[in-house]
Amino acid sequence: MTKLVINSDDFGYSKAINLGIIESFNKGVLTSTTLMANMPGFREAVKLAKEHDKLGLGVHLSMTCGKPLLSTVDDLVSNSGEFKPLSVIKEKPEATNLEQLYAEWKSQIEKILSTGLTITHLDSHHYTHSMGKHYQVIEQLSIDFDVPVRNCFDVKSKFSYPNRCPMDSFWNLFNYPEIKDMSQKYQVMKPTIFTIIEKEAQKYRSNNQVEAV
Repeated sequence: MTKLVINSDDFGYSKAINLGIIESFNKGVLTSTTLMANMPGFREAVKLAKEHDKLGLGVHLSMTCGKPLLSTVDDLVSNSGEFKPLSVIKEKPEATNLEQLYAEWKSQIEKILSTGLTITHLDSHHYTHSMGKHYQVIEQLSIDFDVPVRNCFDVKSKFSYPNRCPMDSFWNLFNYPEIKDMSQKYQVMKPTIFTIIEKEAQKYRSNNQVEAV
């Protein structure tokens, strides 16, 4: 039976997100997170990760949020010096300078490894590794650092070496509007959220991908 990994992205984005992820881990809600190397909460997230060594830790590669670590990736940034917004990347993913993207993402991985932390997998902010030919970059990084890639939107089918992406299915709960809605208190939204989760779990159960609902 395939194991279910519950992962939270955006570790390192901010203090609030960091604390929310750790609280969710301590309460048994999630088992894994992915760390952003270029965001303001990075140092605190590293400290928290070391204090919670049972929490799986991947790399959340960024090209649409914050500033790059490298100063030599001009093709990846806007006039402000920050990464180009998601809307620009989605409109013309083929315009991405893949050599610069490789260098920047490699730098983000190396920054995390330099802290002494062990990484479990690679994925990307806004699922950008599934856009255009970005999958080629993350597959090469997966080979170079010998870590797997999280499948999403059938990235696995594009890989030259599908074993670099061992996960078969991607259960993307976050993109449900009801789950993303922060205007209501959790207790108000809880019945709706649990209905969504139960419905999705039943779908995966019917495919023999989870043991129980």
